[in-house]
Amino acid sequence: MIILNKLFVTTIDLIEFLDYDSKKLYAWLLKQQETVFHIRYEKAFRLPDEDQFQIAIEYEDAMLFGEKLSAFSDDFGYYTASELSSSPFAFDLVTDDMEQLADTLFFQVSIIANKPLEDEFIDQYNKEKTDFWDKYCNGEIEPVCKGLQYIVEKIFERDALNSRNQ
Repeated sequence: MIILNKLFVTTIDLIEFLDYDSKKLYAWLLKQQETVFHIRYEKAFRLPDEDQFQIAIEYEDAMLFGEKLSAFSDDFGYYTASELSSSPFAFDLVTDDMEQLADTLFFQVSIIANKPLEDEFIDQYNKEKTDFWDKYCNGEIEPVCKGLQYIVEKIFERDALNSRNQ
């Protein structure tokens, strides 16, 4: 995890941008005149006996969000929130690519808010997920957010084991 001087970090709580479009988000980022960001991504708190599949999907979405952020970051770190915790996911990054950051934030905010997205965006997101898992399973890539990936795999394994035992 990168160590950042908190005086020069712009904190972004994704939940606060639910009513922003991508242009408004981009304008907000430019107005900050910063390149160091701490992004908080609230997660739905579910008890362990609740829908494990939904918990895994939420962690998978956070993992892919982190993968996207790291792709255009000069320095990147993240916090893996326990599946038993109400703590948010957190990502720290350094970037001067405000356009890419705005697009990535907007897309993730849209997913969190369940905003209606064009079919092409949904198709693109599902393709990105599939491509990521295919490359990972074939040993072509090593995930940046290994802690999140570990939890996703653990939940899917536990869910598969429970399905076999029923």
